[in-house]
Amino acid sequence: VQNIFLVEDNPIISHLYRAKLTDEGFQVELAEDGLKAIKWLATAKPDLVVLDLMLPILNGVDVLKYIRSRPDLKSLPVILLSEAYMSDLARQAETVGVEQTLLKSACTPKLLLGIVNGILAGRPCIIDPSLQLAVSSAPSIKPG
Repeated sequence: VQNIFLVEDNPIISHLYRAKLTDEGFQVELAEDGLKAIKWLATAKPDLVVLDLMLPILNGVDVLKYIRSRPDLKSLPVILLSEAYMSDLARQAETVGVEQTLLKSACTPKLLLGIVNGILAGRPCIIDPSLQLAVSSAPSIKPG
């Protein structure tokens, strides 16, 4: 069973995504703030992280920097969820390295499931650009 770590402070969104991913056979762990996410990641290694950008205590960029700084986690796939007005923060996150950026307002549980399955299967995820957070015209940089 593959383990998805969902870092989201909105309980309605986290419930919807967790329900969809669990129904499809994933084990889903939750954290509602960046500090709890880092504490959990210190002892666990999920198969993929779905990370909200705007979080209490520590934001998504802080969590992402933590992930990329750890040798055991640095290649962990991360899907970033954000809103359009946070493009500066999202740009910072993209330079640190994410597999996909999604507009939270346009993301559905079904869309997220498809992207999660694609990333975990090693398939590139090509989605409608209107569903992605526009952060730059340059290709995303992935640590390697």
